[in-house]
Amino acid sequence: MNTPPKDLIALGRIVGGHGVRGWVKVQPFSSDSDVLALAKQWWIGRPAGPLSGASVADTPWVIEIIWARPHGSTYLASVKGVTDRTAADQLKGHTVFVARQSFPALAVDEYYWVDLIGCKVTTDESGQTQTLGVVHEILDNPAHPILSVRQQRLDASSNRMVDRLDAKERPIFSLIPFVAAHIDAVDLAQKTITTHWPTDF
Repeated sequence: MNTPPKDLIALGRIVGGHGVRGWVKVQPFSSDSDVLALAKQWWIGRPAGPLSGASVADTPWVIEIIWARPHGSTYLASVKGVTDRTAADQLKGHTVFVARQSFPALAVDEYYWVDLIGCKVTTDESGQTQTLGVVHEILDNPAHPILSVRQQRLDASSNRMVDRLDAKERPIFSLIPFVAAHIDAVDLAQKTITTHWPTDF
């Protein structure tokens, strides 16, 4: 068995077979999942949990993709060696991964969501650059993606960044439209995003 690469990214989940020729249907996790239609190899594994019937997550294994294409809100794919509906249905519930190094290069000012998650977000809205927080997730909005930023502050006693909390001790999030009007710069090498977003919004 091939050893899974260390840069696997989960892009979707197989929800079952489609038709009688062994095609599989995949529910994507995010807009980055258009990579599913371009990658010639997928790595699949069954996650642990009560619904999967597995106590330990499977080590992903590689499958060869003959073709994959969008189908409404899902993707359909033809997998080498999977030639009937019964074989396709046996893959139901498996998570689909693609190696990050297999992602196609993007144009300037285009980004994969997975690369933005975890980036430190700073703001200069007060005239002085300060840390706002870290990107927790990307929300898919019809008009544009939205950065969900988990706000942080410097704790003087530990000299570490900690979550800002509301009156009920819950983390505070800023929702920042990922558009040029609010985003000044993205530096993936430094894992930083510079914005003009107000700290109290």
